[in-house]
Amino acid sequence: MGPFSRGKIWSYLWDLGAEVAEIEDASAPDLLILGRERFSDKSVRRLLQRREGKRLRICSQEMLLAWSMTGVDPNERPQTVETFIEGHPALELVKETLEDKWPGTGPIPARGGGDAEFDGPEKSPLARLGYSVGKTGADQSRRRDALEKTFAAEKQDFPGTYPPGYLGKWGAAKTGSRLQQIAQHIASNCRTSRRKDDDFNTAIRHWESDLQWLKESFYHPLSYGFRWPEMQ
Repeated sequence: MGPFSRGKIWSYLWDLGAEVAEIEDASAPDLLILGRERFSDKSVRRLLQRREGKRLRICSQEMLLAWSMTGVDPNERPQTVETFIEGHPALELVKETLEDKWPGTGPIPARGGGDAEFDGPEKSPLARLGYSVGKTGADQSRRRDALEKTFAAEKQDFPGTYPPGYLGKWGAAKTGSRLQQIAQHIASNCRTSRRKDDDFNTAIRHWESDLQWLKESFYHPLSYGFRWPEMQ
């Protein structure tokens, strides 16, 4: 599971008086605790589907530890939650499954009809400005030209139409918010593709190379104040 073994987590929860079960055996849980490894994508998605419209707090082991130490559930603080989600495969799977709508302390949101489809590689501003990867994608020069254009373009100059409010998270041109969104978009696509059975090796190599180039070309932590995303 990581960073703690299942036995240690279960013992801790038993000491708190909690009822504990494997995800496949939990009929109506109030809390879902996910480790970084050995989780079942299908089981997580099935549980989220069963709990649509019902409350289910979702935590990593690290979130649970922070909760127990501070008395404050990180789910009550959206910005704090994002720091736990980034780079955590299971939490990223949850966020992806729920179409970027983290439930926090509320009910599991219903899926469909949101704007998450525009986060996909085909419909994002990046793609519409010419960025594509893989065996049939753009060459390195064109990809990086598209990255520069996306970083520098004003939002009103992004081609195509988008759902109301969608472009807000892309930030203003040449800002840390814009750079962070581009980097997170690429890193998220890379991490998601690693979990799939299809052959995404070429696309992953392109994403890794482009993300490194983007970091070397534009990023400085003291200037932009966010942690560069991981691709694993």
